[in-house]
Amino acid sequence: MKTFEYELVKMEPVETDCDSVQEVLNEKGAEGFRFVGIQKLWARDSDWNAIQRNFLVLEKEVEEEL
Repeated sequence: MKTFEYELVKMEPVETDCDSVQEVLNEKGAEGFRFVGIQKLWARDSDWNAIQRNFLVLEKEVEEEL
């Protein structure tokens, strides 16, 4: 049976540039993850205020033996 494992990587508004995204994708790709998309999700800032942040969505297929 196939199942999928997902990982969300928070993108910082100023610090996440194309080079750092490429680095994350290369690291996670070596672990078997593939890029699914970028989603805007609700999160909390350092003062616990609700804000929207962009997250990289990564997916990894896991086969389970029955």
